[in-house]
Amino acid sequence: MWFCTPKGGIPIVAIFTSTLQEAIRKKTFIVMGVVTGLYLIFWTLMVNYFPNSSITHGMTEDQFRLFAIQMVSKMGFQFSAMLIALLTIMLGSGTISTEMETGLIQGVLSRPIRRYEYVLGKFFGLVLIACAYATILFVLILVIGAVFGLSTFTSLNFSQIFMGWILYLLLPIAILCLTVFGSVSMKAVPNGILMIFIYILGNVGGMVEMIGQFLNRNSIIGTGIFISLISPFQTIYNTMERVIVPNSQIAGNVMSGASMSGSGEPASVWMFVYIGLYMVGFLFLAIHRFSKKDIS
Repeated sequence: MWFCTPKGGIPIVAIFTSTLQEAIRKKTFIVMGVVTGLYLIFWTLMVNYFPNSSITHGMTEDQFRLFAIQMVSKMGFQFSAMLIALLTIMLGSGTISTEMETGLIQGVLSRPIRRYEYVLGKFFGLVLIACAYATILFVLILVIGAVFGLSTFTSLNFSQIFMGWILYLLLPIAILCLTVFGSVSMKAVPNGILMIFIYILGNVGGMVEMIGQFLNRNSIIGTGIFISLISPFQTIYNTMERVIVPNSQIAGNVMSGASMSGSGEPASVWMFVYIGLYMVGFLFLAIHRFSKKDIS
């Protein structure tokens, strides 16, 4: 059997360990490792050349350098967040549904293990992997930026880095709560497609809210907020970005106009209370639905 529960052992730990081993064996890690490496090389080239460009587009040299540093800093975190979301969805979309399809889960549940322990073991195993990947990526981006002397990174204090890191980790954890629920409810491929759609929907919500603020239309703003409640992931990212890369007016306007950052309004404390309930709620629903599911 691919895992065992020794006498006196804790079943959830066995599931946790086997989930780690299974995820690491997947080719997903190889593919994402190559993609991440290529991305970091590409971003390093941008960090090296863009801020030192002689083409300033009507700005003074100092203005353009500040603008360029803000741009590449934001882009570094924005695209890395997309990579984290993609890896999280790829690992989580079939974590339970695949074992139900193959029948492997029947052998697992025939052992002395409760169904909620099985779901939580899967969840926490994937959380550890996603957070480890996010932490490595976060550190590499900060190190590369500091090596090339980006003022957005060299001026950061410990509290900014720590808070930014916590928010950076919150993103894959929130995505996993929803993805694990989807893995209990549907097959791996439909679940993966739906999770990617919901993640993109969060970006759309930010854009809609931004447009509503520009047009001063409360109905459009309300639509954007409603979409963000369905997919709050962009809200988490935007808050992290404001902590790590405080907006300059020029760079902030350009990035919002490029539909990368969404709304310029910061999230309230109550929004994060909602996100916490969102995460706990979907994880509870996953456990509840799995406990009622006919595995035979």
